[in-house]
Amino acid sequence: MIIATIRKELHLLARDRAAVFRLLVLPLAFIALFGSVFNSAETGAKRARPIAIWYGAAPLGTPIAAALDGSGVFATVRLGSADEVRARVAAEQLDVGLVIPDDFDPGAGRPAELVIDQGAPLQIRGPVEGAVAAIVDHVLSGGGARPPAVVAKSPPGIRQPLAGISAFQLSVPGNAVLFGFFIALICALSFDEERRTGTWRRLLAAPVPRWKLLIAKLVPYVAVSVMQLGILFGFGAAVFGMKVGGSIPALVVLCVAVACAATSLGLLIASLSATQKQISSLGSFVVLVMGLLGGCMVPRAIMPHLIQTIGLAVPHGWALDGFYTLLVRDGAGFVDVAPQIAAVFGFAIVFAAIGVRRFRFER
Repeated sequence: MIIATIRKELHLLARDRAAVFRLLVLPLAFIALFGSVFNSAETGAKRARPIAIWYGAAPLGTPIAAALDGSGVFATVRLGSADEVRARVAAEQLDVGLVIPDDFDPGAGRPAELVIDQGAPLQIRGPVEGAVAAIVDHVLSGGGARPPAVVAKSPPGIRQPLAGISAFQLSVPGNAVLFGFFIALICALSFDEERRTGTWRRLLAAPVPRWKLLIAKLVPYVAVSVMQLGILFGFGAAVFGMKVGGSIPALVVLCVAVACAATSLGLLIASLSATQKQISSLGSFVVLVMGLLGGCMVPRAIMPHLIQTIGLAVPHGWALDGFYTLLVRDGAGFVDVAPQIAAVFGFAIVFAAIGVRRFRFER
């Protein structure tokens, strides 16, 4: 009877085109959109930024312009006057300009003028101001070659990242986890359908423990969720060039853990809701808030420290940490993601235990 129940659920899922759309089409569209946007942003960041410059008769104007061009960070656009530099930046034709007066002498209190929108976000304005100031200072100090004062290195024990990774290393797992948990809403609505149609009453007459009935109900959704994640990661690798730096078996086990957690969450939502409207409102809210806190929409690494910590109170945060490790870190394996796998399976067990305990076959 359990096998028959599993077959029934798979058949109903296959007929639900809306569910297939939410589980596969939407996440693929979001992966393509966000991955392409951030990939374009990274490519643009690698190109030299145009900077308008005017230096009149200043002796250091020519070497400063040459240093800006040679930095690889900027490409100078030489204009005919200081006012033209200011006008081009004010009209947003260029983001930044540099005006070097004829009597340029910082030591005598006659500095160059950096023309930039002071109302721009500091995250954008700060690096530009710092880069221009560093290049000008380098020219003033004589421009001699000096060894680097600081060299960035990873400490021992941290696996090195893959070379040539793209924004899809973040876009694919983020959207896969976000939309992977939508199976919880579909699963919970299925439980409500069973109640309304009286299917549970007929199943309760069978000589099978109630917990086994619930497990049989969940198994097809776990299988569909694993298949969904497999398709999304496979699509990301085949179409968008996403790389997997770590163990494929570890990636599969983590996907199974996410599928179990998402499906168990569906049982929990169904156990806390009495009507279809309650399931839809509660389920949508829970799934979206969990996705936001867990870093599916905004990477946790750029969140405030407190929010990063709160993100570990939901399975999404642990799952994404594990996926990023396996996708980005060269040679990562089960040992590297064991805490994440254990945590996600732990959420699945807790969700299932509470859901089984609170679930009512009839309301």
